[in-house]
Amino acid sequence: MNLLIVDDEYYSAESTRRKIAENGPVFTEIFCAYNMKQALEIFSANSIAIMILDIEMPGGSGLELLDHIRQNGLDTICIFLTAYAKFEYVSKAMRLTSIDYLLKPVTDEDLLSAVSKAVEQYRQQTNIKLNTLQAGYWKESELYLWELFWLDLSAGAISSRKADIVSELNLRNLDAAAAEFTYLILLIQCNGMDEMPLKKDLHEFLLKNIAREYFYKKEEIPVVVRMNRQFYFLPLPGAGRSRETLLSLCSKAFTDFVPRFPNTFNFYIPGRCCGISDFQEMLRELTDTAKSNVSLENHVFDLAQLSRRESIPVEITFSEGHYSDLLLQRKTRHLMSETTLFLNTLQHSGHATRDTLTSFYYSFLQILFGCMNTTDNEALPLFREQISQFPVDRACSSIPNLRDWVTDALTLYEECIRSCADQDAAVTTVKNYIRSHLDENLTRESLAAMVYLTPDYLSHLFKRETGFSLTNYIIYERIEEAKRLLAGTSQNISDIATRCGFQNISYFSKQFRRFTGVTPREFRK
Repeated sequence: MNLLIVDDEYYSAESTRRKIAENGPVFTEIFCAYNMKQALEIFSANSIAIMILDIEMPGGSGLELLDHIRQNGLDTICIFLTAYAKFEYVSKAMRLTSIDYLLKPVTDEDLLSAVSKAVEQYRQQTNIKLNTLQAGYWKESELYLWELFWLDLSAGAISSRKADIVSELNLRNLDAAAAEFTYLILLIQCNGMDEMPLKKDLHEFLLKNIAREYFYKKEEIPVVVRMNRQFYFLPLPGAGRSRETLLSLCSKAFTDFVPRFPNTFNFYIPGRCCGISDFQEMLRELTDTAKSNVSLENHVFDLAQLSRRESIPVEITFSEGHYSDLLLQRKTRHLMSETTLFLNTLQHSGHATRDTLTSFYYSFLQILFGCMNTTDNEALPLFREQISQFPVDRACSSIPNLRDWVTDALTLYEECIRSCADQDAAVTTVKNYIRSHLDENLTRESLAAMVYLTPDYLSHLFKRETGFSLTNYIIYERIEEAKRLLAGTSQNISDIATRCGFQNISYFSKQFRRFTGVTPREFRK
């Protein structure tokens, strides 16, 4: 039985190894790794029964390492030893799927106790594996197989016909009796998961395990399927479960575990239970409702109540002429405040739809294009290219996202106007940069980005001022520097070529002859 300790702090790993070697259970070998790459190399050459690892490490987190070994079918018992704050549901979640969780600094007693418990768990797990090997798959893989089945069913990879579903369950060695049950589908929407710069994988990992613990009964298979970064669904067995209980549980979640996450949540509950053949249609109804919601956050949506309401149309009431006047007067901050007020009012109305936001988006974009064409049409191509990089679907997916888009669009508008109004300074800036960085990889794209211009437009400015396109201007400056070095130094031609940014001596000679009419050697003579 082998133990692996993974910690990017060398002395911490060695201290843990020494404590276990002197006072813990007996292991055949105790390995230490200081990053994910080293750990995987040890896994490839050895059978690891137990692993102690940190969550946050450079080059790959502990959760990524755990995910990797699980995807490769390894059942190593894992103990997380980390400084990440511990709370009730995190602790429960981390202990699922053969995981324990210790908070740094850990006492010797707690460490050795956790290792001893892991040894016992590994022995029990080995016995279970031997007992179930003849069944064709291990017991701990059953949850993964069920989640994969439900994911395929949701994506349409499995037909919704009951006979086809039964056939697929039999093919996957899953209990075909599941096709006879009814299900209450719970859709969870996680808003802002993509914007989380740190611990994104950790929060997603915890969310799935907390949802299993929170919404399922102990005797049920706790299926939680991620459709994408924003949506998860739970096919909860309908037997012994009421809509009212689920609604209450979702409401209680906003005090029990949602505050532990930095993003917001919405829960969507259908008006009735459904058979497995109706699952795809029911899930589609839930996701359509979720995608149409652009206003409410941390809310429970009961489709039974929503279906009784009539949608109230919301008209765009802002004055396009007034917005244009503010923009033409360069009162960008004033315009930003007015649009924020309008969108806040729209959000508080509770009746905005994605169509409402899309209408506002294109109306506002048309105002920007029209005003820029009036004040500085040379900046319009640059603005059009830059603004196209903002995804429309993302901007119109919620009022907070649309609010952020307006801010970014107005900021970009000002930058484009300012850059094109100071074209001479832009050309001078790029010229100076080229002369002082001749030995580097200079591209049109990187140089244009420095002064907020498109590569084509910057090249156009250089052509107008120097007679050269931007690419040819870079070559011209390199040749001029090469001429100076050839005439004034004794450096060999190959070194001069490299110093002037030419990595290929034959290309250097070709370009030198093109600009001077002679070869570098002839020029030096």
